[in-house]
Amino acid sequence: MHDKPDIDSLLEQGASSHVARDLDRAELLYREVLHRDPDNVEGLNFLGVILQDRGRADESLAMISRAIERDPDYSDAHANLARGLRLLDQAEKAAVAARRATELDPSLGEGWLELGIASLSLGRNQEALVALRRAAPLFPVSADLNASIASAAQRLEDYPAAVEAWRLVLKLQPDRIDALVSLGAVLGHMGDVDAAISLQRRAVELAPDDSTTLIAFAANLHRRLDAEELVSVCRILLARQPERLDVRSMLVSGLKWLGQFEEAAQICREILVARPEDGLAEQQLASLNREPVDLQVMRRFRARMDDSSIAMPDRISAGFSLARALDRKGDFDAAYDVYRSSNSLDWALANASNRTFDLKALQKFVDWTNVTFTKSLFDELRPWGSNSEVPVFIVGMPRSGTSLVEQIAASHPQVHGAGERKDIIHLVGRMRAKRDDASPALWNRELLRQEADDQIDRLLELGGDVPRVIDKLPDNIQLLGHIRLFFPNARVIVCRRDLRDVCVSCFTTHFGDSVAWATDLEDCARRAIEIERLTQIWREVLPGPVLEVQYESLVQNLEAESRRLMVFLGLDWDPACIEFHKTQRPVTTASAWQVRQPLYDTSVGRWRRYATHLGPMLKILAGHIPQQE
Repeated sequence: MHDKPDIDSLLEQGASSHVARDLDRAELLYREVLHRDPDNVEGLNFLGVILQDRGRADESLAMISRAIERDPDYSDAHANLARGLRLLDQAEKAAVAARRATELDPSLGEGWLELGIASLSLGRNQEALVALRRAAPLFPVSADLNASIASAAQRLEDYPAAVEAWRLVLKLQPDRIDALVSLGAVLGHMGDVDAAISLQRRAVELAPDDSTTLIAFAANLHRRLDAEELVSVCRILLARQPERLDVRSMLVSGLKWLGQFEEAAQICREILVARPEDGLAEQQLASLNREPVDLQVMRRFRARMDDSSIAMPDRISAGFSLARALDRKGDFDAAYDVYRSSNSLDWALANASNRTFDLKALQKFVDWTNVTFTKSLFDELRPWGSNSEVPVFIVGMPRSGTSLVEQIAASHPQVHGAGERKDIIHLVGRMRAKRDDASPALWNRELLRQEADDQIDRLLELGGDVPRVIDKLPDNIQLLGHIRLFFPNARVIVCRRDLRDVCVSCFTTHFGDSVAWATDLEDCARRAIEIERLTQIWREVLPGPVLEVQYESLVQNLEAESRRLMVFLGLDWDPACIEFHKTQRPVTTASAWQVRQPLYDTSVGRWRRYATHLGPMLKILAGHIPQQE
């Protein structure tokens, strides 16, 4: 007979040494157990775990398998077998072993943990998430387990769950690089790009030589349209990995935003030499080169647009590239057909993710605005906001001249053009506290003032010591009432343009995934009418300094209108304003090329090129456009 007490004592001592990470002593003790009892299942199992911990997973399998042969219902051994198989990259077998462990003992955390990790590596993300959540209560301080939960949730596009798990990982390990990078990626996808960049900047500080971290950082800089830093980061990456064509593509975007068109075009050509089939590079080159597009290139655009095996965003981009090329060629009927097809694809993509245009919601919002924002409300709440005169807001319909007006103003040395910022949207969202229909009269006065002061600090950080900083987000026209409560002295510039040109320009511009109404000419017209209705409301009730700028007048009388703009901004005249195309600053909108050219009038009356296709749109706009044309 074996000396049972001695074996139990040896197992207990081995476990204590194992926990203390004295692996040499633990292994000696377990081997002594097996010397005395070669079939001892606990000794076999524990020795197998020690071998795994010492990087000898292949040797561990024989030990643990022997334990299972002696006791097929030994759940711990099945879980440890799964661990060894996972360490040897045998995920399918690991999942089978782990599943058996959980069947034998549903409360075994190690079994659920191994099943979750194996399932994650096999791409079975839903099964992984379920298993890992079963394991989580048993490992409350495991950063690795929560990182696995976050990864599974992220793959399943359950972004709130991923954010929660990644934040728990960072609470346990504040400088964990994969968590900083991944949480930044998720937040960037959710639209909180500033927070994302802050996290990933920290990751770059901790691992400046890690290219994967830098690439993730660059992706969010690209998402935030942060041209100068994006270009800098891309150049660093390409110095290390010149073969990275995806990084070159991001560099092209940054250079385009900075107005460095020749270098951007040259990089596109280099990409096409390395990868002739690169559709994105070909499309980027077409957008940078104002010369007619080669017929062969146009055929490739058409083939990509029609190829259902290609990702939908790439098909849409190819279609817009083809349409622009046809427009430039003067074949407007063919261009219209391609614009219509590309927009139909874009509409389908938006519809699939519930991003369609909700006209009734917009009408309801305008009605609510009309009732809520009264002269008495502004009089009552005026003392709540900041008295700063730094903010300038340029608003209107997209493609109404907002970028041109900003470029003219930002050419003045006392003005900083900050581009299209979403600060006000987030600021109003925080004030509403999930009550979208609540009157601002119900807001917290102290919080409003704090938010206003914080926003002024952000603008001063962007603009330095200049007295005017521009936020040029066209859709802020919907929030002018809120803006006036935060900043009673802010200057507001409302850009206006012939609605026929506005609608056609929006329809022929690829805005990406954020402007669903622009995919349909009739929706363009319906939205334009609601924005007109909203503009009329602001005319009647909005206090404070407001200037309307008509695009056609600006084009015809550049200096006179620019001088009027400077007077409104309270600044002395500077001739640089009419040399706006020479101003070096990032421009990240669809007008990045146009605002760097001397003023031209070919966009005035552009709708006439497509007049034979505009009947339904013109019918909707009747009453808002000249009737004699």
